[in-house]
Amino acid sequence: MQDVIIANKHNEQLSAYLWAPPARAKYMMVICHGFRGAKENGGKIVAFAEKLQKLNLGVLAFDFSGSGNSEGDFLNITLTRQADDLRQVVDDLSDKYSLPIILLGRSFGGSTVLAGGAGDKRVAGYILWSTPIFMHQTFAAMLPEEYKLLQEGHITRIRDEAGEYFLHPDLIRDFDRHDMDAYLHQIRLIPTLVVHATDDEVVDLANARHINDLLPNCSLFTMDQAGHRFLEKIEAREAITLEWLKSKFGL
Repeated sequence: MQDVIIANKHNEQLSAYLWAPPARAKYMMVICHGFRGAKENGGKIVAFAEKLQKLNLGVLAFDFSGSGNSEGDFLNITLTRQADDLRQVVDDLSDKYSLPIILLGRSFGGSTVLAGGAGDKRVAGYILWSTPIFMHQTFAAMLPEEYKLLQEGHITRIRDEAGEYFLHPDLIRDFDRHDMDAYLHQIRLIPTLVVHATDDEVVDLANARHINDLLPNCSLFTMDQAGHRFLEKIEAREAITLEWLKSKFGL
């Protein structure tokens, strides 16, 4: 594993971990963390990346601007900014390795994978873990009081188990710039894996079912008693992902 830095379009330094592609690698995977997350994925990224390398995949996991160890202010988070970060990462990897890309996104990182990857012919596959498609509905349910303040145009302070943070109204205004169904239409022929908990308390299962309904080349796996974070079933989610990669890409 190497620590690498990639500059985004705002000249902010994005912090990333790179597991260089093995000599026989046919694909490169980019992993996108969720809202308020980071590339380490709670300390689990290293073990998962090593499993991916055994399938002859190169792997890069990075922090979006304003998250983790990347430069920038989390206050400025929008789906558009994250999609721009992802495009810059894909450009950088394509220049270095010239390998097709498989994109994996968790939660809001999955939404970003669609917004930043749809239409890019370098992307050979999509993996969506617990991913929202109905953006307004998801955030309104997740942050009901704060969402009202954002709608009214207020910068809003929020507290969660990780501490205090602020959101700008641009976060929810920006959702209207993105047609998620159009992104799904663009990737309809590309292999896509969706893994979602039936009891997801943050992103309703209806999001996963909607993705599956619109994508003829989608593999949908649902899991009971896993919750949004899959805390007790992370290994099961990883096993599903690894088997799907083997079957779809001959790894």
